[in-house]
Amino acid sequence: MNHALVNLIRISTCGLLLLVAVTSARGQFTAAVQGTISDSTGGLIPDAMVTLTNKATGQVKTTSTSGDGFYRISGLAPGNYTLSAEKEGFKKQLLEDVVVNAEAAQGMDIMLTTGEVSETVTVTDVTGQALETENGNVSRALTTLEIRQLPQVGRDPYELLRLTPGVFGDGSRGSNGGAVNLPNTTGPGGSNNSIFQTENQVQISANGQRLSSNNFQIDGVSVNSFNWGGAALVTPNQESVKEVRVLSSTYSAEDGRNSGAQIKVVSQDGTNDFHGSAFIKYNSPKQNAFNKFNGPGAPTVRVNDYIRQFGGSVGGPLYFPRFGEGGPSTVWGRNKSFFFISYEGLRSSTSGTGRAFVETSEYRQLVQSIRPGGVTASILGSTGVLPRTINVF
Repeated sequence: MNHALVNLIRISTCGLLLLVAVTSARGQFTAAVQGTISDSTGGLIPDAMVTLTNKATGQVKTTSTSGDGFYRISGLAPGNYTLSAEKEGFKKQLLEDVVVNAEAAQGMDIMLTTGEVSETVTVTDVTGQALETENGNVSRALTTLEIRQLPQVGRDPYELLRLTPGVFGDGSRGSNGGAVNLPNTTGPGGSNNSIFQTENQVQISANGQRLSSNNFQIDGVSVNSFNWGGAALVTPNQESVKEVRVLSSTYSAEDGRNSGAQIKVVSQDGTNDFHGSAFIKYNSPKQNAFNKFNGPGAPTVRVNDYIRQFGGSVGGPLYFPRFGEGGPSTVWGRNKSFFFISYEGLRSSTSGTGRAFVETSEYRQLVQSIRPGGVTASILGSTGVLPRTINVF
């Protein structure tokens, strides 16, 4: 078997695995668009063709209205869509920029006017219903723009959960930069190690419940800690998050595990166009000034944190080989299959100075000579207890 064939098999296998992963991930989406199709008199129109097109990926989903003029298209990723409805004897209605939020049902009723199907009525300014009629949830969607631009301690998207109605919490930090726990709670606290906190117990309370009652999901998969309630084992980086849906009360039956906040993270996905990002955060002691007001006789000091936080992302359409008479060729999976990869790293080291009193060798010898049989002399004379002193002032 030659090397070219081996490489081709490897590429095909990787592509198949990625395709299966993408398909599995898309199966976790629970967002939907639903509503009724009616005519100008308010009569419901059955068997109307409804088409929903994702503007970013070009993927198309179609359905027909029921006998009551109702339609529903589910399993949608958050993003911008184009929605059209048509029926013989009516003008085709086209709605541009239909925004679908993560893990939510978007109500969108359409009214058709009589005319030829070849005629199209395009609505460019589409707004959702002012009153939420699909459910009684108190919730909010944190968008990609908010996650990328709003400040977050340690680039932790969970820090933005306090922006949701019905959610409050202590967002303060101690003098050492660590999270301050809410009163009467136990656990690892909030994110103290950026997104690399193994168990990130976000300090928020929703629906009057303890923070240990919060529930975390990523693409429909639970990431709750087994040791501490209300803590997430996985904290996604900003680049990998497309949207976060936070429910604070009045949940549907599917969200009945815990009584606190329901945090649902939807991962970023690829599109028909290649997109990427890169960032770096650099903090060096050489850039910090010395503090000259550290007390009488004290040496001047400075913050000696050396931090390098970096990462990036890339996404686009997958490509796969196509076999034909002229041999294998590469075909881009536009409108079909996509990939997205993100990475974030952190390198941090800190060195500082402190003031303390230690026993000099003369002091230790004096104590042992005055009370050779005492407890203090035996302790000071033990091996391995000598302080490691560089210099004595």
